[in-house]
Amino acid sequence: MENKRPFNTIIKKIGVAIFWVLLWALAAWWVDSPLVLPSPLKTLEGVIILAGDFEFFVSIGATLLRVFGGVFISVALGLVLGLAGGLNKAFYEIMNPFVSTIKSLPVVSVIILINLWIASGVVPLVVTFLICFPVTWTNVVQGVRTTDKKLLEMARIYNVDQTKIIRDIYIPSVKPFAVSALMNAIGLGWKVTVTAEVLANALPSIGMNLYYAKIYLETDLLFSWTLVIVICSLAIEKITLHVIGNNRKEEGQCPLS
Repeated sequence: MENKRPFNTIIKKIGVAIFWVLLWALAAWWVDSPLVLPSPLKTLEGVIILAGDFEFFVSIGATLLRVFGGVFISVALGLVLGLAGGLNKAFYEIMNPFVSTIKSLPVVSVIILINLWIASGVVPLVVTFLICFPVTWTNVVQGVRTTDKKLLEMARIYNVDQTKIIRDIYIPSVKPFAVSALMNAIGLGWKVTVTAEVLANALPSIGMNLYYAKIYLETDLLFSWTLVIVICSLAIEKITLHVIGNNRKEEGQCPLS
């Protein structure tokens, strides 16, 4: 029975995907205008045509670098500064206005402002960092603040070193919040990066290819590039979840130090 469950889950997911593709195909047939709504087959053909050009892979690679760069920096700094903000009230009071301001700013405003100061090719990376950083920082601060008070009290009673308290109590408490922040940052990073590429005219990039497809009314290629974005985003999320799941299993198998 246990072996059948993953198989049944896969079948259900395939069934749901087929349902939405058929609905898309039906809508395209009803509209009967590839300029307005290309069919799934036409969109797939567009992806195949794009894949025959080396520039296709260059654009994807450049966008991936910006996404990974922005997300990695935001998560790394968010973890360190979030941990510091959760442990130190004064530091939290200093950082909170900056984080709150970034969270309240429209993404478009951030992109336009950053584009005034730095090269267009770097704008998406910096903007992705700025937009994703508050997500990580807020989650990590929350993780620190929800740490078991009884464990902390016991550690203080036995005069446990602060470094060990952070390593063995705070960090395990923060991990679920950090994982949630990472997954949110990946999803948000794709949207922000591609948007920034369009507004900053960053080349090469997926964003600019979307823009050119829209300008030249190549709706099929617009849908094809959108499909590429969705596939890349889902693939990265699944790989990340798989890596995190394997790490958790390995940690569970390791004896406590």
